[in-house]
Amino acid sequence: MLRIMTQMPVKSKFSESLGDTRFLSVDLEKDVTIADHENRGKRTLLTVPRWVRLVEQMDQIDSAVERAATLKPTQYRFHLGADWHISVSDALPFVDIRCWYQKGSEVNLRPTLVGIVLTFAQWNCLREVAKLDIMVKELEEVESCWHLSSQDEALCPECTTPTAASRAYVYELSFGSLLPRTFVYKKQSL
Repeated sequence: MLRIMTQMPVKSKFSESLGDTRFLSVDLEKDVTIADHENRGKRTLLTVPRWVRLVEQMDQIDSAVERAATLKPTQYRFHLGADWHISVSDALPFVDIRCWYQKGSEVNLRPTLVGIVLTFAQWNCLREVAKLDIMVKELEEVESCWHLSSQDEALCPECTTPTAASRAYVYELSFGSLLPRTFVYKKQSL
């Protein structure tokens, strides 16, 4: 049965253009959305820990972008958390942020339609936006996930491999509906 859901309005604390029709916004829960104004289906929603991981990897991503821009062989992919990966390839001059899934018992992951592709110019804008004081202040208390044991990592909704629940989320997200959050990130202190 196909469910039709209406899109709930999301209040934004911060929004910045990445050029053309792409923009980055931070909502009240500090989740980061990168979206296309003209094509509502093209967007990426990164939870706070995933955004922090992306920011931590920006230098490596920049190196891959430079290699790809000069047509040198480049195959870069980094796991941001759960189903989300960021990749750069010399085959296409883009930075790709999207969900991936594992089909059946296959070893290799496959990309889904859920995500967004940024040109190198848009990537440079994203990098500059990440350096803005307002972004740094919003995320200064946040750290990327770390775990005391592999069991803790297996239970973390940010770090686990794709599950049936996350695939259902990806399926519904690809049809433009916003689902209620399945978890909320809270910084833990020891």
